[in-house]
Amino acid sequence: MGNGLDGTKRLIGRLWGEARKSLYRNAIYLMATSVVGQGLGFFFWLIVTRVYMKADVGFAVTLFSTISFVASLALLGFNVSLIRYLPDEPDPAEVLNASLTLVGIASLLLGLGFLGVIAVAGLDLSFILENPAYPLAILGGILACAIGPVLDAAAVALRRADISLWRTVALGLLKIPIAVGIALTVSSALGVGRFGVFVALVLSMGASALIGGVWLMPQALRGYRPAIRRRFARLRPMMRFAQGNYAASVVASAGVGLLPLLILETLGPSNATEVAYFYVASAVASLLTVISSSSFTSFLAEASYRNADRHRDERRALLLALALLAPAIVVFWVFAYLVLLLFGGTTPDYAVAGTTPLRIMTLAAIPAVANNLLMTRVRVRRRTLPLIVGAAISTTVVLVLGYALLQTDGITGLSIAVVLSTLAPTPFYWATARKSFEAEPLEPLEPVILQP
Repeated sequence: MGNGLDGTKRLIGRLWGEARKSLYRNAIYLMATSVVGQGLGFFFWLIVTRVYMKADVGFAVTLFSTISFVASLALLGFNVSLIRYLPDEPDPAEVLNASLTLVGIASLLLGLGFLGVIAVAGLDLSFILENPAYPLAILGGILACAIGPVLDAAAVALRRADISLWRTVALGLLKIPIAVGIALTVSSALGVGRFGVFVALVLSMGASALIGGVWLMPQALRGYRPAIRRRFARLRPMMRFAQGNYAASVVASAGVGLLPLLILETLGPSNATEVAYFYVASAVASLLTVISSSSFTSFLAEASYRNADRHRDERRALLLALALLAPAIVVFWVFAYLVLLLFGGTTPDYAVAGTTPLRIMTLAAIPAVANNLLMTRVRVRRRTLPLIVGAAISTTVVLVLGYALLQTDGITGLSIAVVLSTLAPTPFYWATARKSFEAEPLEPLEPVILQP
């Protein structure tokens, strides 16, 4: 009896010791960040779909997803390169501020370019030109959507992913009262209901970025203060790696951020409700892909430190992802209709239209595990061309096949395209990065110092 109890205590102690390792701690915080963010987002959309008309939700989602894509262009690849290089940087605060300054400049320039494209191209988003409040909100939104991921990347690199979690909590808690407050006060006076949804997303994103930079980041990086820095020469050693990741992330972001616009342009403004149905379903399904992406993002941070045991840490990240993913897929598949039934108030429209797309998109989490593992190997080895090629394969499949299937099968067809686009680059990634870390020495053997 005593021996059995002692054995149980030793097992619990061993598991607790493993859970406290920085790889697991960072991974769990990253997963918690996404789960909390999606969970609070779940309640946000739960309330928004009851307060605002479905068409307004569809237009607002399309606009916000599109500016999120523009913000991904402004990141310049620093959201990945900071994780890979910041651990060995002798002055991380200076590098972080220079990165934020450069990303901020890019955000404003690209935001102005986006407004120009809307004015000239005459897309179904041209309603933003009818009210001066929209352009200001769009510029602020692009800036906030770009600054946040840079701060999160720095936190992960410093093994403080909890900073990202608290920033996400602030984001989620602010969205709901802002959206409801605008709906009850000034939304109709400023245009239409879609403005309330969009501005709630923008203001909460901006506030969370401010909280992250001014209050949370100094807790992870002693003495840090956000400031404009123009010494971009310090970033030069990172730029080659950043540029490759930038190209890959831009191509990959197009396959996600432009899907609402693809629906609106393919099916027409009269079917803006389909955007809302698809977005809610994809937001729920994305919780599954978070599991593997968080595990391997944490592994990337660990592998960037001196004398990292990459083979061991990669195996731990893979086991963590698989252990959590298998039961999660079953739960999402079984309860898809019941989850979506919570949206839309008294009508089951979201559940009726979104259950099949949600169930289909849960399957994308399976090849996502392999993709995240292989892409992380590529990043650890400081290669970028495979990332660009893989992203191009995936984005091409989802946009081309998605456009074709939207015309025949609506958002169900687009969901099939999403799954196939996740699977399509897997053979290429395997051919490129199948070699494990087992036969490699512990790297880097010496610190990689970034000089001005």
